[in-house]
Amino acid sequence: MRIVHAAVAGLLALVTGPSVATYTTVRAIRDSPRTTGALATDSAGARATSDAGATQDARATQDARATRDAGAPATRGTGVRATRDAMAARSTGRLRGVLGTMRDLPEGFFSHARAPWRAPFRPRASACRALFDAAAGRPPRDGLGGAAAVTAATYDGPHLGELAGVGLAVYDGNEAAQHLDVLRAALIRCATADAGTPYDRLKASPVPLPGIGGPDAAARGLTGRAGGYPYRMHLVVARSGHTLITLVHAGLTPPDPARTAELARLLVREVGTLDG
Repeated sequence: MRIVHAAVAGLLALVTGPSVATYTTVRAIRDSPRTTGALATDSAGARATSDAGATQDARATQDARATRDAGAPATRGTGVRATRDAMAARSTGRLRGVLGTMRDLPEGFFSHARAPWRAPFRPRASACRALFDAAAGRPPRDGLGGAAAVTAATYDGPHLGELAGVGLAVYDGNEAAQHLDVLRAALIRCATADAGTPYDRLKASPVPLPGIGGPDAAARGLTGRAGGYPYRMHLVVARSGHTLITLVHAGLTPPDPARTAELARLLVREVGTLDG
């Protein structure tokens, strides 16, 4: 059949000139069943390739957007945590520096800081426990600037069994003031600190401490027995900036209120440098 078409085309070329022959030849080839199939196949393949490329591009765009959206919050969260951890590490270093360089302790106290204070017994009353815990380096946890933003130490005094236990905790925002209010209320509620036996029992007593009071400090005394021995204790809670201070001045002999007040003022002054 193709031979017939070609012959006809040649004859037309002789009669009408090259333009008609060319048109007829092109049309004959175009209308050929095999050529028509090839053109259809090429067109379908081109469309399929185009559609596949568009789908792949859309999927790649979606994946990129999802990766970006998922990664952004994680990156921000990691950055915030890293900043908080760095601030907490800096705070604890400065806290330890304060307790490690207490050069102006009352006369007779040893400036070498020992391990955190250990209460002579575990009080049954929650208010008393909160006070003892704070002095031992276990302050209220809400709002702490990090697990590292807490430190505690003990200083030996000149008399038998005399010691000063100090707990410091740095808080975020206004949390230090709020926790001071809680511990101030605990001082009032801690009327009796006891372990359930007459050998470990301390009763609250008023203690006038010169210069200690106002909105940022409070104190109370406890008198009785610990381990069966006479025991006296002064408890002070105070705040300096973002730092909560808890002080225990205790011993087998009655601690001097003036020295307790001197210790408290020293701590407030030294801790005040942390906010500078």
